[in-house]
Amino acid sequence: MSMSVSWSAASGKTACLIEDGNVSWTSDIGPEGGGAGGFPDPHQLLDSALGACTVLTLQLYAKRKAIPLEAVRVIISHQEEPGLYQLQRNIHLEGHLTEAQRADLLRVANKCPIHKVLSGQIVLTTEVI
Repeated sequence: MSMSVSWSAASGKTACLIEDGNVSWTSDIGPEGGGAGGFPDPHQLLDSALGACTVLTLQLYAKRKAIPLEAVRVIISHQEEPGLYQLQRNIHLEGHLTEAQRADLLRVANKCPIHKVLSGQIVLTTEVI
């Protein structure tokens, strides 16, 4: 699986186009770096991947297990230090849930695919073509 991320100086902007099959979206540098500020920056995209995956995983699991989950809100924050990118995920669950169901949903949140990727070893290879 691959996606394309592109930019052209002719655009006169800093924003880049991200395309994956039939889906496309845009990312940009924040205003402090000279960008327009109308699109998420790469850190926001990374953080939002964890939040979106958590919400989608919990909603599907609750539906499959008939758990009365009415709404999920995930708040993601991060801190950066040299060699460390620390994510904090706060999950707000709404519905008439037992403590056992809440604990089960937390267990499932920690198994969402993006959580697993970010918790595992990531290997990057790069070549200029």
